[in-house]
Formats: sequence, C-alpha cells, structure tokens
Amino acid sequence: MIRSIKIALILVFIALLGGHCKDRYVSPYNPPTQGYLVVEGYISGNTPTLYHLTRSISLAGEQNDVPPPVTGAKLQVEGSDNSFYPMSDRGNGYYGVDTLPLRSSLEYRLRIKTSDGQEFLSSYVAYKPTPAIDSVTWRADGGRGIQIYVNTHDPADTTRYYQWEYTETWEYHSGVQSTLMYVQSLDTLLPRTDSAQIYTCWQSDTSSAIYITSTAKQSQDVVSAFPLIYLPPDGVKTSVDYSINVRQYALTKDGYDLLTLMQKNTESLGTIFDALPSQITGNITCITNSSLPVIGWVSAGTVQQKRIFVNNTQVPSYYTITCATDTPVVNVKSRYGLDFIVQQYVPLSFDPDSSHVNVSAPTCADCRTKGGSTTKPSYWQ
Repeated sequence: MIRSIKIALILVFIALLGGHCKDRYVSPYNPPTQGYLVVEGYISGNTPTLYHLTRSISLAGEQNDVPPPVTGAKLQVEGSDNSFYPMSDRGNGYYGVDTLPLRSSLEYRLRIKTSDGQEFLSSYVAYKPTPAIDSVTWRADGGRGIQIYVNTHDPADTTRYYQWEYTETWEYHSGVQSTLMYVQSLDTLLPRTDSAQIYTCWQSDTSSAIYITSTAKQSQDVVSAFPLIYLPPDGVKTSVDYSINVRQYALTKDGYDLLTLMQKNTESLGTIFDALPSQITGNITCITNSSLPVIGWVSAGTVQQKRIFVNNTQVPSYYTITCATDTPVVNVKSRYGLDFIVQQYVPLSFDPDSSHVNVSAPTCADCRTKGGSTTKPSYWQ
C-alpha cells in the first residue's frame, strides 16, 4: 500500500510531562543519523506491486522535510513454495513489478537488500482477497464544499479490516487564455496551436493520511459512508472537473493494529494532550543486524479500485483568479520588442484598435505555473 506519509518519527520510550505547558518535549532518545528504513507497499495479485523505501526523519526536523528515498536496493517477493519474483528499480526509492502470479493457497514475504549491505526480511503473510467497492459517493455540504465517501461490504463476513488510498486528479484553467505564441526562429507571434495550449491543465495528488476502519464489532461486515477527502468550495480542484480513484485493501488484524498506531503517531501530534509518539514495530526485521528497527508492514492480496468524476456544474464552486493584462508595443526594433515581451509576459491576443498586443504574467496565463500538465490523462472523460 503506497502511502505518501511524512513519517516524522523518533521512537519515544519514556515521556515525562513536567514543567510548563508551553515547554517543548525533547526526547532523550537519539535515532541513527540516516534514519530507520521505512517500507511502504503492498504485494498485489491483480495490480502492479510497488514498494517505496525511505528513511525516517526526526520530529525535531523542519515541518516540510521530505523523507529521503533509499536507492540502489534489491527487492523480491518470495512465496512459501520457494518461488521468487524480483522487482525492478523504478527510481527515487520506488521498486516494482507489473504482474505477479500469486496463489491464494500460498503465503508470501518481502526480501530487501540495501546498498549498505543490510538485508531485511518480512514474515510470511497470507494472501487475502479484497471485496469489491460498492460505490464512491459525494455529498454537498450546504454550499460549503463536498465530502467524498466510500461504501463496501463483504458478503462472506471475513474481511473486517479495511484500508483506503486514493489518487485525485483535477482539471483547471489559467486566469486568462493565450491565443498567441512566440516563434523564436521567425521572431514573430503566431496563433497558438492546440498542442501548445497553456489554458487547460491537469494535476494529480495521492492521499497522505491513513484511512482505515474495522467492522469487527459489527454483526455484518458492512462499511457505509466512510469519509475520505473534503473539497472546499473555493478550491481549484472543483473549479472545472474532478476525479478520484479509490483503492481498497483487506487487512489482517495485525496490519490494522500497526496502521492504527501509525495513524496516532503521524496525525495526533500537536499538544501535550495528544497521545505521545509510540514505538512502531512491524513484520519486517533486519536479518543482518537484529537490533536495527524497521518501520512497515507487508501484506498480500488483491486491490479493488473505483473511479468517479465530479463536474463543477454539480457542486458549489467559488474559485476565481483575478488577472491584470498589459499592452506593450509590438515593435522588434524598440527596446520593448518581442524578445523582451516573451521573457516577461505571455502574449494573449492582438489589440484590434492599435499596434499593441495584450499580455499577462505567466502566473495568470500559463496553467503550468500552478504545478499541472497540459497532457490530458488517458482516462479523462
């Protein structure tokens, strides 16, 4: 299960809550300089298997610190029948294999060899199929945005522990539209082609929180309207079109318990009234150095997915961009010629009443400056 979680963990064994309320807690424990190995992923029998290796970072670090990727490692999935399936290095700490011929009668584990000579091995885990997602729905919240929900059930009443992740994609527009583009070889402005358009972009993001629930205390294995992401009405995500692809995993009780602990550690920190960071152990151990902790849990099974689209005509959306336009003189012989213009502005259109061209700042006229791409996703409606 790939989770882009900033695991800002130091393992706190003793906490003494003394002194003033505003005093910052300083752990007496000193983690290793390079951080512990963090293993995120899922052994899948019906979708690509992808694992992400990073190093944990200290709670004392900066808020926006990014866990460093572990590169140059060797990973393979091993079956209880002595089968093994190497993963390819996908770059930036990601390792994967597109298909695995897994069998429900077998158990599987993960072996990791890092470039520093350490070797890590998970316990064998049962192959656990995941029931289908019944639906992904949304509900408008009285003009204050929309809430996305997921619904599922297991007619066999055997799943009981669930996790969800999602990838969201949204289409959005720049504040003003450019119908002209500068052709350097001709030193002139020509009509902007469709392939060079910068008005419509698409951007994606993945879930970073941990979404889990259990039906163990219910008579039926049914999850109804579990809340995922909330979209405010003034956000860019619902300004044009929005899509979310939800992935569902069946968990073992041990896997669920570990994710519950991780959820508390990564999402409940902030005040002295919150739960203190806890020591996290998973089902992965370092077999070359038994004293070296590893953060992560290996699970195996199937993944269920469901995608929905939401159009801005269906939801309240108050997203706006206010952009000013200027009209420098188009005269290549002057110091305000084309070359100067395209370095500072994006040409929009010719002014029919003068020898001017309407221009705007890239942040207003080029949707790519907001982080998106002009390449339309293959699944887009």
